[in-house]
Amino acid sequence: ELGYLPMSRQARYNLFQLVNALYEYRSVIITTNKEFTAWGEFFHDDNVVVPIVDRLIHHSHIFIMGGESYRLRQKRQG
Repeated sequence: ELGYLPMSRQARYNLFQLVNALYEYRSVIITTNKEFTAWGEFFHDDNVVVPIVDRLIHHSHIFIMGGESYRLRQKRQG
């Protein structure tokens, strides 16, 4: 899940290479609880985050899901 931990320089590079290689050829699914505008917080590099987001949102279907955590719900029931 993107945004759980800050990304190292190598991880940012690897993600960019992956997204770039798949762009226009394959489907990509990313899960995160961060909005695109907050991606700079864990990428720490706008030079990388901008082209990644650009490629991800081009031709995309974005699903914004909300609601209570199923883990929290199970904890309350258990």
